[in-house]
Amino acid sequence: MKKIIVSKEFDPYFNIAAEHQLFLASDEDIHLFLWQNDASVIIGRNQNLYAECNLSYLKEKNIKAVRRFSGGGAVYHDKGNVNFTFITKEALASHVQFIEIIQSVMLRLGIDCEFSGRNDLLYKNQKFSGHAYYTDNDNYMYHGTILVHVDFGRLEKALTPSTLKLQSKGVKSVKNRVINLSEISKKITTERVIEAFIETFDSKKIEYINKTNFNAPLESLLSSYDWLYAQSPNFDIVLERKYSLGNVSVHISISDGIIKNAKISTDSLQLYDFRICENNLSEKQFDEATIWECMDLYILNHLKLS
Repeated sequence: MKKIIVSKEFDPYFNIAAEHQLFLASDEDIHLFLWQNDASVIIGRNQNLYAECNLSYLKEKNIKAVRRFSGGGAVYHDKGNVNFTFITKEALASHVQFIEIIQSVMLRLGIDCEFSGRNDLLYKNQKFSGHAYYTDNDNYMYHGTILVHVDFGRLEKALTPSTLKLQSKGVKSVKNRVINLSEISKKITTERVIEAFIETFDSKKIEYINKTNFNAPLESLLSSYDWLYAQSPNFDIVLERKYSLGNVSVHISISDGIIKNAKISTDSLQLYDFRICENNLSEKQFDEATIWECMDLYILNHLKLS
């Protein structure tokens, strides 16, 4: 029997782990999972976190970064989003059916929308919903997000990488013009969108889950350093900072989240030997704060600055 599962949690690590757990337990019925996250950036399985968002801004605003199991681009979530996931067996999956359900949901809300060729739903050429799908063995999910009253100011800052010189081997996100449904009609709220999904899907069985009654064992994996950072594709990056000796540039090559090579240079007229610092950085986990801590310590201990 088809059913609706609604998460009462806003923790993105729990929700994405729960989505994956439901996906692994798919059966020949179609199930709908509805969920919302606290402020977070969700990146695709093959993306580079450093190339997709401003990690300093995320830390400052306590915005979580999450790498999902499926591919696709980076998205920003907050409680102004409603996220949906259709789960079934691959042999029974129909993109057309799922899109028709979502369009019916929108019609209940008074929104006449169209589906674009890039898996987006548009209202007058402005995107309010992005979709993707994922398969593993014969399990299948079709998922996406609905923008209702998302904080676009935070979205823009969170998804704008810091001004680093970076060459990533990962998949880059494509940015579109976006719109909140609440801009179209003030009557549309996240609660009303969830209600419209439940009314349209028309299932007699609704299950509400939380951390107490639902086991999502991959939650701890999703929040781990190895999954979030070490899974990033190999990349090269240049960090820059101004010191009293001049501008310092640190050229770094990273593989599996580990610094494989570091080269430090400066525009100072005086010659400095940074090899000790470069060697100290080798084979360390890459983190911008670690780079500058190492640099600060090296300058303090080895350089005599006037």
